[in-house]
Amino acid sequence: MADFQDFEDSFLGQFSSIDTEKVCLALSGGLDSMVLLHLMHTHLNGKYKIRAIHVNHNLNENSNDWSAFCKKQCGQLGIDLTIESIHPENNGSGLEASARDERYRVIKENLTQNELLLTAHHKDDQLETILFRIFRGTGINGLRGIVHYKDDKSHIILRPLLHYSRADLEGYAAANKIKWVEDDSNEDTAFDRNYIRNLLVPKIKERWNRAEESAHRLSIIAAENYELLNELALEDLSQESDLDSVSIDCFDSHSIPRIKNMIRFLIEKNDMDIPSMHILDSGLIDLIKDDDKRSEIKWGNCVIRRFNKKLYFLNKTVAMPFMQPDKITWSINQSIDLHYPIGSLETDFINGSGISLDKCSENLQIKFRKGGEKISLGTKKTSKTLKDFFNEKKILPWTRDKIPLIYDDQHLICIGDFWINEDFIANKKERSFVIQWNTKMRIL
Repeated sequence: MADFQDFEDSFLGQFSSIDTEKVCLALSGGLDSMVLLHLMHTHLNGKYKIRAIHVNHNLNENSNDWSAFCKKQCGQLGIDLTIESIHPENNGSGLEASARDERYRVIKENLTQNELLLTAHHKDDQLETILFRIFRGTGINGLRGIVHYKDDKSHIILRPLLHYSRADLEGYAAANKIKWVEDDSNEDTAFDRNYIRNLLVPKIKERWNRAEESAHRLSIIAAENYELLNELALEDLSQESDLDSVSIDCFDSHSIPRIKNMIRFLIEKNDMDIPSMHILDSGLIDLIKDDDKRSEIKWGNCVIRRFNKKLYFLNKTVAMPFMQPDKITWSINQSIDLHYPIGSLETDFINGSGISLDKCSENLQIKFRKGGEKISLGTKKTSKTLKDFFNEKKILPWTRDKIPLIYDDQHLICIGDFWINEDFIANKKERSFVIQWNTKMRIL
């Protein structure tokens, strides 16, 4: 890459159609991210609010030195740097995957609204990634490799170096006297990606010296086919208003490959990991057959569950039973965080609306369903079981043990924020409060 002006112009041109004022670089301290730091400082400073984030994985004895190096380099350039520390553990998918997932989780949590994230993947990474996914087992989505630009509504990711090789970056770094650190763990071929990078790729390039270009073309073709499959899935699902649950009827008259494509699309739209072909094939027929027996497919932290002639796309935290405490004391003068997936409770004090303060205490108890609970039906002093109430309201079964039940002593005064015991409803002249339940959990 002799013409660095073209390289720099290409870098800057990639930002012309992106609507953002803030740019954050994922900075490791290695060659590729230090080149990107230099480009960002040289060409984006003043045009955007720029900063960097470094994640210390604590997996290498030199990791603290790398953090210090990144801090020094950013300090010299006047670029704000955030350093986060993680301690990834093997979650069953390998330490590499666990570290990568944890790193991206921390980075995304650190991003602000509409902030563009830059990562420094290059052309060599693309070949390595496609090979890795082929060996592991992948579909059209995986053959896209590393995506140049991704907008998932909450975050935007751009990889501006993806069309350039490591050799290109080394040339640019030498010309601009850019320093970087070398991660010695990259030589450890016990890790799959290192094995591919250090042993397989050199052999492949000896035989096929344009392998990187071929992988790049494959990623483009796969991306086009992936978009076509998504368009087909959207067309097939056009009658569905929600994509976190769909009617079994939408699969009528479609072939099995087309149904698989619809389910694959729904899995991705719900931010779920893609299951293996074996897992999907083995459970597919039970999910879509005519009878309405409950069935499900489970893998990793994901569940597709059939209920009442619909499929629900869930994570296990929502789908599995909740280990609830006996009770939680709550002062209604403060909001309370009940953690994911339940959410939080807060109150708004409004006279003459909601729950009467003349009829209940300001210190309440939060409990969760265990079975046998009853709710009062008001002036007739009749009652019904909580189970019957949930059935009438068509509350999804797997959420019922996660719905907060608010008690004053032994009296159930409200359920979440959608039912109030009539004996505790405020009249127009009474001091009162309204409960707001903030949850992302779908209960209907």
